[in-house]
Amino acid sequence: MRAYATRSLLVISLVLLLAAQVLASSGGPPESNMGGESTVLSGCDCHGSAAPSAASGPSTEVVVSISGVPSAYQVDVLYNLTIKVEHSSNTAGGFLLSSGDVGIFSWADGVDIRPAEGNDDPESSSSTSGNISHSKTSDPAEWMITWTAPSSDIGDVTFYLAGNSVDGHGANDDSDAWNLLSFTINTPSSTSAQADLTTRVISVGDYQSLFVSEPDPAAIENERQLQLAESVFTTGNTLFFSSLCILIVAAVFQREILERKDGEGPTHLAKELAYPEGLKRGLISVVMFLIGLNWLASDAPSYLYAPAIFCGFWAAYGVYRTVLSAKAEPVVKDIL
Repeated sequence: MRAYATRSLLVISLVLLLAAQVLASSGGPPESNMGGESTVLSGCDCHGSAAPSAASGPSTEVVVSISGVPSAYQVDVLYNLTIKVEHSSNTAGGFLLSSGDVGIFSWADGVDIRPAEGNDDPESSSSTSGNISHSKTSDPAEWMITWTAPSSDIGDVTFYLAGNSVDGHGANDDSDAWNLLSFTINTPSSTSAQADLTTRVISVGDYQSLFVSEPDPAAIENERQLQLAESVFTTGNTLFFSSLCILIVAAVFQREILERKDGEGPTHLAKELAYPEGLKRGLISVVMFLIGLNWLASDAPSYLYAPAIFCGFWAAYGVYRTVLSAKAEPVVKDIL
């Protein structure tokens, strides 16, 4: 028993180790990638390629931008920055931003941002002087942060930003891609600090690629298969319920015909029992009609509203049978 448990633990550990190389890091990239290099400098190898290094390189199809960037910072001034990651086919994504531990990053509570993995600050913190990243994949890939400039003139500050765009499948595949951006905010003593107090938008990537997207044959085929499966499911359910309803209606008509032919009918039911029974069935009939008609008005599939309406008719037929039972003459066994 102990040997079996040991083997099971070993197999599970191996599976987890292998999976760690394939699954994307949806909780935010670490400061160092799997190759031991800085993610913001060398790239994010948890997306875009299954290789254990960033061999695929940055992709110009991913447009990484940051707005609200000043040409030069002023001491202790807060700057509101907006990070965006855009792609022609992917809408979700993540980021990693570094200022070289200069100044303080902060963000509003509830925003999907955290101190980057490897920072000493707790993940629940809403500010840090270290690197920051997304806490979970965002769709759309856009984040608003605040950078507080240092309390003294320490010279130019260089920022590094890595942005990844993902297809949302939760795995590391070729549909994911990333790009890198770096920029510098000048010292308060620079010439630009005196001449220009406006902010700017800095970006990297091919904006043309956002509007010119080549269709992916695999994606087109996958969409076709999904539509085919939905069509088969809908048609199959419609035919099944239609056939079932026809058989039930035919059986009911047959029973009504045979009862009239043989002079028979439903057995006697006392009025003190028939009234609540008829009321219950009538209420069920009304509810099912309302549900079915509501689905019909909202363009729901026929296999939803058709059975609901049929159940309404079936409950109404139950009211009719209850009335016949209440009108039936009691026989000896009913009196006894």
